[in-house]
Amino acid sequence: MSTKYEIKTWRSAVERKPEFGKMFDFEPTTKFFDQLSFVGDPAVCCFLLETAEGLVLIDAMNPEKRYMDAILKGISDIGYEITDLKHIVITHGHGDHYGLADELRKLSGAKIYISEGDHELAKHPAIGRFSAMDYPVDVYLTDGMDLKFGDTVIHCVETPGHTDHCMSFIFPVTDEGRPHMASLWGGTGLNNGVNIFTYLKSVDKFELACAEYGVDVEISNHPPVDNGVERLNTVRKIANGVPNPFVIGKDNMHYYFNKFRTMSAEALKKWPDGISRQPMPGK
Repeated sequence: MSTKYEIKTWRSAVERKPEFGKMFDFEPTTKFFDQLSFVGDPAVCCFLLETAEGLVLIDAMNPEKRYMDAILKGISDIGYEITDLKHIVITHGHGDHYGLADELRKLSGAKIYISEGDHELAKHPAIGRFSAMDYPVDVYLTDGMDLKFGDTVIHCVETPGHTDHCMSFIFPVTDEGRPHMASLWGGTGLNNGVNIFTYLKSVDKFELACAEYGVDVEISNHPPVDNGVERLNTVRKIANGVPNPFVIGKDNMHYYFNKFRTMSAEALKKWPDGISRQPMPGK
């Protein structure tokens, strides 16, 4: 069964899924824009965004010591203290994205942000190794909300699919002073119970928002999705005059979003009723 969402490509089909629980020999911190740093490993990551109001952490990874160590090291690596962390902005209510939020808040006093619906989801985690998000948050994210941290604005777009109230983000960065607009697609996979058609509508919605804001950079909270590890390795060795591999250009954003349309097309071949029966990672 073919669908209108399927995209033909000459590239080899590589199964790219996060290898949760695996230990990696991997440098956990990489600054890849003037004010944006990667923190994590080849399975899951978060991002440190430097603003005039202090540090913003986008996602908070798994509730494991090695990930806490990575975040604390990342903050130190870029020249800050834990008390400089002021805001923790979470894409959705899965434990590999909110896992360390409360511990980090206790250390730093930072505010926690998540959508109300995904806060409710996180109170009943689907995977046993994740603790419930049984603590209050400071701000509920809503569709179209602009989070203003000094002169940095994170634009929030609700993109249901991966979870019912998943959030994706658009925000400015610079590369050696050159301005760009970055996007983070909040939830990548089609886990059990996901409505594939809802997911596809969110892909269209977020692509339109990215076009409106002139987005030319994409990042992912799961590096396998977009060759993140390979591109980070390039950034670590990059020389003057070599383009930043995370700047893919406005036209190529459409090509990137087609990846998720193709994934959905493959899922619809297995589940033509549009409801994914793929188990959650780690189950």
